[in-house]
Amino acid sequence: MSESNGKSIYGDADARRRRTLDAAAALLDEGGYGALTIRSVAQRSGTSTGLIYQYFADKQEIFIALLNESQIESAAFVATLPRDSGVAALIAATIPNSVRQWARVGRMTATWRDIEGAARSERESVRELRVTAEQYNEELHRAILEAAEAEGRTLFDDPALIRFVLSGLMGVSDTIVNNWAAPLDPSELIAFSAAAITRGITAPPAAD
Repeated sequence: MSESNGKSIYGDADARRRRTLDAAAALLDEGGYGALTIRSVAQRSGTSTGLIYQYFADKQEIFIALLNESQIESAAFVATLPRDSGVAALIAATIPNSVRQWARVGRMTATWRDIEGAARSERESVRELRVTAEQYNEELHRAILEAAEAEGRTLFDDPALIRFVLSGLMGVSDTIVNNWAAPLDPSELIAFSAAAITRGITAPPAAD
């Protein structure tokens, strides 16, 4: 059957790409970055290696696509969060999405960097990933700033602020994904972490 209009016996092009990424995410969850190969993704998604190579040059490109998707989804999620309940509430609302993204792909990023080395930085897809990462950072910073203004608080004017927040989100996400805080309920950890991050980025109220 021909591939006219993006159709084939394997479905349309967007659906094939989606199945490829979902299969890759499942393999990462089960076996980490080492389990991700073009052949294993093809078997898991029910397609051929040839079809996967039409969309991705190698497994790095699949992993980068998942990371890129994660950044875009996270920025869109943060954009929908209400600001009127303050900084701690906004950060607490951000954490469940951070946990989902960390479990799906984020926790494998360090392994990817270690295995693939400096060569990854030469890829156009990595340069695009840096752009979407910065867009997420800007969206998160804007949301926190607006939440602070809504409750009359002042953020520290420091370029390290958003990195501090991201480090906190990654830390609590990793703890929840690996169940390291058991038997503490995740909601308690989220509330405590959000309050702690808020204290670290907001100036104390001025004395009367």
